[in-house]
Amino acid sequence: MSDINYIESQIGCMAYAIYAEANTQSLEAKHGVGYLILNRVKSRKYGKDICDVVYYKGQFIGISDMLKHKYREPTTEDLLKTKLIALNVFYGKVVNPVARSLYFHDDSIDMKHLWGKKTVKIDNLVFY
Repeated sequence: MSDINYIESQIGCMAYAIYAEANTQSLEAKHGVGYLILNRVKSRKYGKDICDVVYYKGQFIGISDMLKHKYREPTTEDLLKTKLIALNVFYGKVVNPVARSLYFHDDSIDMKHLWGKKTVKIDNLVFY
């Protein structure tokens, strides 16, 4: 696979994850999901590249639901808009709002064990 095809596939994986996990959230939250994915790539705990991280079993519920057809696929227009967001994150063109966070969840989930840990809340998403 040529470099451009590889990068395109990586951006596609990131865009699907951003859409699946944050499509109703702000642009900043979408950037947060993108940077969290890059943080996981750097950590090597969830795979060697973006697609490995995104499709790592049990990590991105929105992706799992989309694959099981529980969640609608993005329209072509939505996917292209989300790919632009992913490109900006991939190339570091936007501020990283989540620092080195490796995890996130929706704030509707009670995560009392995180109290006292450094978290970043953006919209309905809590990053840590």
